[in-house]
Amino acid sequence: MQPDWQIKISGDAKLHDNTLLAGKDLIKKLDLPAKQVITLQFGQSRYPMNLVIDPLLPADHLKINPAVLDKTGLRNNRFYTIKYNKQSIRVGPYIGIAANLKPDKKKPFGGQTFFIRQLIEQAQAMGAVCFAFSLHDINFLQAQIRGFTYINNVWEKRLYPLPDVIYPRSNDEINRYILRRKLIKMGVHFFNPPGIGKWGTYNALLKNPRLIKYLPVTHLLNNFSELDKMLHKYHHVYLKPITGSQGKNIIRISQSRHPGVYEYQYQIKQRRINAKANNLKELEHHLLSSMGKKHYLAQQQINLLRRDGCIMDLRVMTQKNRTGKWLVTGKAFRIGTVGSITSNISGGGRVGDIQTMLNLYFNRKRVEEIINEVDFLALETARTLEDRLGPIGELGIDIGVDQTGKIWLIEANLKPARKIFTLIGDYETRLLSVRRPVEYCIYLAGF
Repeated sequence: MQPDWQIKISGDAKLHDNTLLAGKDLIKKLDLPAKQVITLQFGQSRYPMNLVIDPLLPADHLKINPAVLDKTGLRNNRFYTIKYNKQSIRVGPYIGIAANLKPDKKKPFGGQTFFIRQLIEQAQAMGAVCFAFSLHDINFLQAQIRGFTYINNVWEKRLYPLPDVIYPRSNDEINRYILRRKLIKMGVHFFNPPGIGKWGTYNALLKNPRLIKYLPVTHLLNNFSELDKMLHKYHHVYLKPITGSQGKNIIRISQSRHPGVYEYQYQIKQRRINAKANNLKELEHHLLSSMGKKHYLAQQQINLLRRDGCIMDLRVMTQKNRTGKWLVTGKAFRIGTVGSITSNISGGGRVGDIQTMLNLYFNRKRVEEIINEVDFLALETARTLEDRLGPIGELGIDIGVDQTGKIWLIEANLKPARKIFTLIGDYETRLLSVRRPVEYCIYLAGF
């Protein structure tokens, strides 16, 4: 394939649906032999087309039957990127965003609607075809998807071929291996792999000698006797569900000053629970009802920096760029609410600029060292998980800084939010965090 190039594609109802009309100058520029059947490819759909010359057509213009435009989700008289050789022309790339569909015409993808709109707008500006869809709108028999795009301030539903790349942002079966394997077998690339849970992530990172010193001691919670041993050693322990996000269902347990007494905290919706258990058996009885059937891990508490008595940690956005290289896009502190055991924004937390926050606790030289180490840790974590999981496009990495300035790796998230950059007023980084996934999708598609 030759380097990509943008051309205008228009519909002409006079053309047969297997005819591709091109100007003499364009055929010469693309080095396409006239009067030959070539393949016109849209995502995973391929159309054999009879190439016909129109000497009056501009060199940046192609014409096809409008029915082909309708089946491939293209808009009339728009510029799209192509890659070409003597046998075929690829239009695209086609980028599909898998998301949970809501019954709301103005916000069809709920809280992700604005983010998805920005992705589509960025992709359109780069000459790509981008749409959002629900898994239920895939027609495997026809290799087509009924998806949404954003046109003239309105969400519009159109028919698309299976895309070159899927960016998974849904919470449903798109992350299951069976469906992924089916789509991959049909030629689709995935922006991110499915998650392996906190325990799988911890063990993958533990295999990298350069990361061991950053990992808090963590065990799979098989019984409460193991928890008791950790409490004797560390005094405070966090219980975290293996799967889950946004700080939900996390429990903090502490040894009381009174022998044999345990104190514990957790949150149900917006209600905080603070309670005591007089012995280990009572603690187990109280917590199992709230833990349900979820599998948990136990992790030593890190003595994190605090602001006004509220715990704080760093969210670092690591993403790949147009050439597939890992970069740190941005980072900021998340500061929990008073009395909260997590720093999550979704739980009402606030944000703080990394330089400003660190300057409150450390001198200039140490602040610079911490920031450099945070970047190293984020990028090393991304590369390590990619070695274990396969190609990854982005990660939201949570990093703690304790009161001595030591760095800790807390968690890595395959579906990170970008709200933190908006809250901190860093709109340039917010937009960059939207643009980079599109760039990496273009890279994955081979454009």
